[in-house]
Amino acid sequence: MPLLDQDAASLSRLRRMKAIATGLLVASAVVYGVSLQLSGAWVGYVTAASEAAMVGGLADWFAVTALFRRPLGLPIPHTGLVPRKKDEIALKLGEFVTGHFLTREVVVEQLHEAQFLQRTAARLREPGIADRLAREVAFNASTLLGTLDEEALVASVVELVRRDQARRSYAPVLGKALARATEGGAHRPLLDVVLSRGKTHLRAHREALLPQLREFVDDRGWLAALLVSDRRLRNVLVDLATLLEEMERNPRHRVRLWLEGLLRDIARALQEDRQVAARVDQAVLQLLDDPAALAQLHDLVTDALGSVRESLRDVDGELQQRLSALVLDLAARLVEDVEFRQRVEGLAESVVGHAVDNYGDELTSLIRTQVARWDATSAARRIELAVGRDLQFIRLNGTAVGALAGLAIYAVTRLLS
Repeated sequence: MPLLDQDAASLSRLRRMKAIATGLLVASAVVYGVSLQLSGAWVGYVTAASEAAMVGGLADWFAVTALFRRPLGLPIPHTGLVPRKKDEIALKLGEFVTGHFLTREVVVEQLHEAQFLQRTAARLREPGIADRLAREVAFNASTLLGTLDEEALVASVVELVRRDQARRSYAPVLGKALARATEGGAHRPLLDVVLSRGKTHLRAHREALLPQLREFVDDRGWLAALLVSDRRLRNVLVDLATLLEEMERNPRHRVRLWLEGLLRDIARALQEDRQVAARVDQAVLQLLDDPAALAQLHDLVTDALGSVRESLRDVDGELQQRLSALVLDLAARLVEDVEFRQRVEGLAESVVGHAVDNYGDELTSLIRTQVARWDATSAARRIELAVGRDLQFIRLNGTAVGALAGLAIYAVTRLLS
């Protein structure tokens, strides 16, 4: 299995520490061998210290090596622990992490101590950060919308509406939405679009609309057909286009105000009149069973998704500018509005707690599954690369402590003899 760059660096550090620990052991052996050739009162101290250093170094070398492989390849019992017990180690490690670190209490406490929301909000208020985040959100949202299947989306919406309408009426919901829209003025941009498009359409297709209007008048009877000429009909279309233009320019136009009043009346009727509600629900059911209506819904969804994707891709477009402004506003409120920040913190705690409670065990499964995919040799190598360098200090300490212990024992023995 090829080593990653960080693994290669870890391997280099591990080899360096192994060389140091082994070098100290070899030095102890050399000192011991030389001391056997010397004489003098002090030689016994050197011999005892170097001998004990070799024993301590060899013992700790055996202990460290036995974790990852069989020392010298010998089939000694209870050696090569990591390769033999890698699956059990993975399970225990996952359980330890999820049982002691990835808990609701620990994660929520860490969120508070790290002041995650305040620091994030402060970062978002830095120049350019909100714009960058808006671009990233827009790009990812556009990519996500591009993966949607319009057919499946329309089918899901229709099926959801069918199921939902079996247990409640949509008329009051539509009425409340319409009432809120008219009270807050949310309907005005849509009305502006309708008026503008209607005016443009009338002026561009006046001659095409004339035969249809002529037929409508003729159907009213011979007297209407006699009194209403084509010229008068053309004037009606011109006057209607002019009226629409005046309504578009003047938000307080009397006809426009009448239309807004009509919308409010419709909103009240949808919420309060059972007969109106029943007719709306029946109309909804009929639309759901009408292939032509479903085809129009599909075209509407397709056009809407396409329009939204184009707006999201426009870096200098209004949608991205609004996203950036929204990010800045949210960051400002998180920093300045304590009550709002506390509500958001409560929401974040609930979301994180739910994720930890319901999906924390997935981490245990992930660790166990990932380690299970490694063969025994790869598992031992990866773990040794992670902790082996620190384990070499055990060998160094064992050699040093052994030397001191041997020296102390020899000194005490001489004193007592």
